[in-house]
Amino acid sequence: MWSTAVEQTLYLGLVLSRLVGEGSAVKVFCRPGQGASLPCLYDYEDQTNIEQLTMRWTSPHKQLLCHYIKHRNYQNCSTGYTMNYRPGSIKLTIQQVQTRDLGTHVCSVGKPHESFDFSIDLAMMAESVTSAPAGGGNQADHTWSLAVLALTCLLLCM
Repeated sequence: MWSTAVEQTLYLGLVLSRLVGEGSAVKVFCRPGQGASLPCLYDYEDQTNIEQLTMRWTSPHKQLLCHYIKHRNYQNCSTGYTMNYRPGSIKLTIQQVQTRDLGTHVCSVGKPHESFDFSIDLAMMAESVTSAPAGGGNQADHTWSLAVLALTCLLLCM
């Protein structure tokens, strides 16, 4: 079902953010100059096909990046951005991340009389993956946090 471990991790993050509630956001890490994909999963089309569905991705500066209208087969994205739709998922791809792309992106998914916004934070990846966690924590604290996250994943996936 999953093509990469990254997609599994992103899905887990989305599930956890939905469980935590509104105001929480999934965080995606990137490096400026490289590409990045921001996932947006929704459950409108789990049981039935929804003909009238609209989706929008907005930037951290509230600019419209991509717009999709399913029943009109309409899709339009700003230069440097693409969007990939399949039932239950609308993924924004930033072809070359710029500093202006860092921050909270919003994926808005709507059907007649109902819409939801999902927040995805795009953050710069740390230069070194072997450095100690911020805040003075040690490796044992970091390992414990990963163990709790893994246990949560196992519980949710059962």
